[in-house]
Amino acid sequence: MQTLLSERLRLVPVTTENAQTLWDILQLPDLRNFQDLPDIDLVQFQRNVASRPRSLAPGRFGRFEWLIYLEGVTEPVGWASLRIGERTTFAAEIGYSVVRDYRGRGIATEAVHTLLDHAFMRLRLRRVRAYCVPENAASRVVLARAGFEEDGILPHGATIAGQPVDVLGHVLERARWEGLRPSKTP
Repeated sequence: MQTLLSERLRLVPVTTENAQTLWDILQLPDLRNFQDLPDIDLVQFQRNVASRPRSLAPGRFGRFEWLIYLEGVTEPVGWASLRIGERTTFAAEIGYSVVRDYRGRGIATEAVHTLLDHAFMRLRLRRVRAYCVPENAASRVVLARAGFEEDGILPHGATIAGQPVDVLGHVLERARWEGLRPSKTP
């Protein structure tokens, strides 16, 4: 996997060497307010990361994650992921979160745009999905800004704090993404 760059961000692939950094971020209590995060210990998390594919290319499947670094900040300010299914390597699910102290600065929006560019241009995906609880207004704004369209409620689609919750599905098709991209003049 490669590091992805945007105007202000550097998305660094999660590997066995930096898995604990992501695990530490995932332990922050406010990240669990709207996230369906696994309740596992560090050793199991490191095993999970070690079992993931090491490269991301068209046709590959698995879970791919990045730590989000903001220009001028030494610690990661969040994480982002793409999950590509074995049977649907033309589609992915995107996930992301930004730590509390850095929210409201457009970081999630910029990270999502960066991953979408990678997914559609480099990986040649046809569709990207995202899910969030309906109460997560900030995430819904991020997805709308990226061009996602709401795709209905998935009853009991996630578990948060041990309780099943409904999630709101979002979808972005390649053709829509292409139509929303700013045109580049030669």
